[in-house]
Amino acid sequence: MSAATLLTLGGIAVYMLLVFFIAWRAYRRNRGGDATDWYLMGRDTNLFMLVGTLFATWFSTFAFLGGPGTYYLTGVNWLLFGFFNSMGPVLVMLVGPRIWKLGKQYGFITPADLLAAYYDDSRRLRWLTAAVCIIVLFPYASIQLSGISIAVASISGGLITYEMCIVGLSVCVAIYALLGGSRAIVWTDAIQGVIFALFLVATAMLVVSWSGGWTEGWSRAVAAQPQKFAFGADANAGNYMTLMLLWTFGWILTPHLWQRLYMARSAKTLVTSSVIASFLALFVVTFSGAVIGFLAMGMDLPLPGGFTSDALVPFLYANFMPLAGAAIVVAVFAAGMSTLDSQVISAASVFARDYYSHRKAPVDDQAVLRVSRRFESAFIVLLILFALSDAGRQLLVPLASIGVGLALVFLMPLIGALFWPRASEAGAFWAMLAGTVVMLGAQFGLRAYLPGSIGPAMWALIASAAVFYTVSLLGKPVSREKQEMFHGFLSRRFPESLESGQPPAPASRRAEQAA
Repeated sequence: MSAATLLTLGGIAVYMLLVFFIAWRAYRRNRGGDATDWYLMGRDTNLFMLVGTLFATWFSTFAFLGGPGTYYLTGVNWLLFGFFNSMGPVLVMLVGPRIWKLGKQYGFITPADLLAAYYDDSRRLRWLTAAVCIIVLFPYASIQLSGISIAVASISGGLITYEMCIVGLSVCVAIYALLGGSRAIVWTDAIQGVIFALFLVATAMLVVSWSGGWTEGWSRAVAAQPQKFAFGADANAGNYMTLMLLWTFGWILTPHLWQRLYMARSAKTLVTSSVIASFLALFVVTFSGAVIGFLAMGMDLPLPGGFTSDALVPFLYANFMPLAGAAIVVAVFAAGMSTLDSQVISAASVFARDYYSHRKAPVDDQAVLRVSRRFESAFIVLLILFALSDAGRQLLVPLASIGVGLALVFLMPLIGALFWPRASEAGAFWAMLAGTVVMLGAQFGLRAYLPGSIGPAMWALIASAAVFYTVSLLGKPVSREKQEMFHGFLSRRFPESLESGQPPAPASRRAEQAA
């Protein structure tokens, strides 16, 4: 066994021990039987922890492997991804405080809690929202497993196989997620986010050196593949529009990030953390990833047969600094686990609260948490099976896009709940269903029959919006009680939120205004 392999195994072992220690500490702090504490860290996450968990959950393995690999494969057109990152906080500033206030006021934990409550406690909308949440989380979670395993297999020279890493990582995540709940996840996210950010920046600096220096490296890259440094090559407006939707609107609507909006200690903490996380993403993920991918174009790398762009970063280390394998594996572990754990507990919260706890017979928090832990275990087993299949070994970017694209079907119902009192339950339900069907259909076979160059996510949003507004305008809006519960409540805290169409204030409030 080589020194590099020993260092890699030792680094993984030390990292696992640290994660398990954090999980044990979180377990000691958890309030047993409290669902809000288990899923949302008691809605008391401070600025440092929220920045860490937003940043780490936001970018994960995709940023460490998929991002640099896509720059290497695509060129400067992918720089628009950085612009889309910077637009994220704009959406958080608009909807984040409203979602946070509603969650705190009414005890919402899942996306379906909010949407079903507004649309007259619709059971069918709750179940559909929950189903879409789980479908969204599954492919996105699978890329964490496959991404980490690709890196480890590459760095270890095959000694640690892809299959071994899939199983080992899954067991690790299962242990600390089941032991410590959201507190363990947020604490580890903060540490994991720092680890993978530092290594991504360090990797960019090393690639500059390996390529011959800043000036020489860029000269070689442009000379080697000049077509990839021309904006517009192999790209079109439809692709740009689809990417913008995915990585501005889509990312915040994914269930595990939606639930981060409930976690914040205050609305101010939420907005501030989103701005900081976006700045870090712009510098760490976009700039560092671009440097790695672009300069690698001019390095005349001895690429092996079957090479995929997702393996670019570990391949660079294997060739230029093999003894750093331990460090890079730990960084990739941190990147992937910081998202995977959040997705696992989010999926479990959706199943336990939106399906199990809304049966006819009432159930207590203890029973819900027991079911939640069982679902976490089953979800991880399914992830292992999928990651080991041929479909689970696909490129990271397409798999991420499927998950984020499906999350866009929540946008129209959410607009109704936050801003548009005329929205109806039927409009929200059929819009979400139509968007889901179009997204999956376009992704898996029908894309060739659709006009234009826009992607499946854009078509899904168009279908969802058309159905939502048409059905809502033709039908009956939600009850006055729900309009007051949401729009009335928000208008008193955000006076600009309803400039027109605001439901009338209740009699008691009108009396107060008259006085």
